[in-house]
Amino acid sequence: MKTYVLSISYDGTNYFGWQKQPNVPTIQGELEKCLRKLFSADIKTVGASRTDRGVHALGQIVSFEAPSEKYPPQDLARRLNRMLPPDIAVNGAALVEGKFNARFDSKGKIYKYRIITRKDPFRINYAFLWEILPDENLVARLNETARMFLGEHDFSAFSIVKDLPESPLCTITRSEWRLEGDELVYLIEGNRFLHKMVRASVGAMIEVISGRLEISGIKEMLSTGRRVKEFRFAPPQGLFLVKVNVPAEIKPPLQRES
Repeated sequence: MKTYVLSISYDGTNYFGWQKQPNVPTIQGELEKCLRKLFSADIKTVGASRTDRGVHALGQIVSFEAPSEKYPPQDLARRLNRMLPPDIAVNGAALVEGKFNARFDSKGKIYKYRIITRKDPFRINYAFLWEILPDENLVARLNETARMFLGEHDFSAFSIVKDLPESPLCTITRSEWRLEGDELVYLIEGNRFLHKMVRASVGAMIEVISGRLEISGIKEMLSTGRRVKEFRFAPPQGLFLVKVNVPAEIKPPLQRES
């Protein structure tokens, strides 16, 4: 038994997230439609990240088993790119020995969140507008809060209660803000993420800078798992799944890092 593995990128603006749903366009739905035509069979795909409506991806990893291995990986990638809508692209493909589940066998993920500090009609679908002076002092204040997320914590307060898994513990190995021109960019890497966790974390940090949430409140929420004060989640359009860390034995040209 072999498993096909794809790396795909997409603009999530016009989709109701990754996961297939009835009567609305989704990334998984579009991909499985094309695979059904190629293999003349229903194909069930698994995505490493179930991105929400409006969230984008540079390196989503997808796995699936097919009834045959009739397409070499790069031929499959080429065929899919001809069939998929313009806002979904296959970056690379692999055919690996044995079973591989993109969601459960991946080793971690990297996300970024983009904030623009001035109105820009060409970036508004790919960033959150926060009209604030972008300088190194602001980045230093944001990073003071961002460092609190490092390590293993119960992130229940930074998710949706009804969607919490059995264990809400996540280990974060990277949490930092950068100033790129007039953009604020947040990068976070971890072994796993809860539903809406990145958007919640960004929203909480913005609330700290805006004076609506104490930095001690974030510390308490990370230590107890309880939301001590309500705060706004950052909107979806600024969030990008940058990379999924796959096992070392999967070494095709899968990833697009940018």
